[in-house]
Amino acid sequence: MIHSGEERTNGIRCRFNPSIGINFQGAKMSSDTGILLLREIDERFGITSALEGILQDSRNVSHTRHSCTDLLRQRVYQIAAGYEDCNDANELRKDPALRLALDKNNAYAASQSLLSRFENKILGNQQGLQALDGVLQRSIDPLLKREGKARLILDLDSSEDPAHGRQEGVNYNGHFRKNCYHPLFCFTSSGICLAGKLREGNVHSAHGALEMLSPIVERYRKHFKQFWLRGDAAFAKPELYAYCEQKESSRKINSSRFGNRSSSGDEPEESPIIPENQ
Repeated sequence: MIHSGEERTNGIRCRFNPSIGINFQGAKMSSDTGILLLREIDERFGITSALEGILQDSRNVSHTRHSCTDLLRQRVYQIAAGYEDCNDANELRKDPALRLALDKNNAYAASQSLLSRFENKILGNQQGLQALDGVLQRSIDPLLKREGKARLILDLDSSEDPAHGRQEGVNYNGHFRKNCYHPLFCFTSSGICLAGKLREGNVHSAHGALEMLSPIVERYRKHFKQFWLRGDAAFAKPELYAYCEQKESSRKINSSRFGNRSSSGDEPEESPIIPENQ
């Protein structure tokens, strides 16, 4: 990618492997070389490496060619590159850019069947889910600090994830009128995802909202002076009102519509206030 026959220009030199250089003028560039940039970002912030030694790996070491960190990186990089279907791994595992990003060099990356077992048996248990939450937080913290705001606005909302088979947890949802999962998300006002939870398709929109909200508020209490919560009428639940009252803070819940915004789009005209630091 460096000696491409064109004039040499300053590009990006990867820290995780200094022999790899990236520029956007080469005549021989793979369409998936962006995966190398993902690895560089991952390496600089230490996102996936934080899981080393945390995930429970019951596989026989003598029969293992791909570590849990390798498998996690491969799955994350594939999704970020637009290959969200795990079946894509059977072809993408041969891609030289992915193999370089995973330090595989001449070896292939993991197959679809191995990634599927990894997701279900290792990432799918309680410890694996907690580890993934930790990875998400490590990637979020630098973004929130860079914004430098005194108030954190939290948007709670649910969505539908259509399913077309008999996957575990898939149920008919009367509101969306389809068989689906019904995940819950929490975003900041600038669109940063703070948390996500996959739920069964027939649960209420606000199911598990307090369990998602409380750790976020406690985690970022020392970084923000004030928290605002926005949600539609489905989140006007007694437990959420009680949570505000327990924090002895002023509060106002807009249950008629979701997130009335001012003309600036940053500050809601009506929103519940969740605890303000004293």
